[in-house]
Amino acid sequence: MAEGESLTPQKPGNQVPVDIPFTNLKEAREAVERQMVLKALLKHSGNISHSAAELGISRPTLYQLMQKLGIRR
Repeated sequence: MAEGESLTPQKPGNQVPVDIPFTNLKEAREAVERQMVLKALLKHSGNISHSAAELGISRPTLYQLMQKLGIRR
């Protein structure tokens, strides 16, 4: 795809954003993960079990994710 071109799917309203604020997929994924983890932790007042359940992951996985993202309890 040439620079400046945008991808337009067949269905209206399903356009791919042209101006994404991340330089790669890893950065974008980490930003979304950080936002979701923080939101769950705030909603559940820091309760790891409830936050993990809301996120659909295990407690150990949430702890690993928090460590990876630099989120402290």
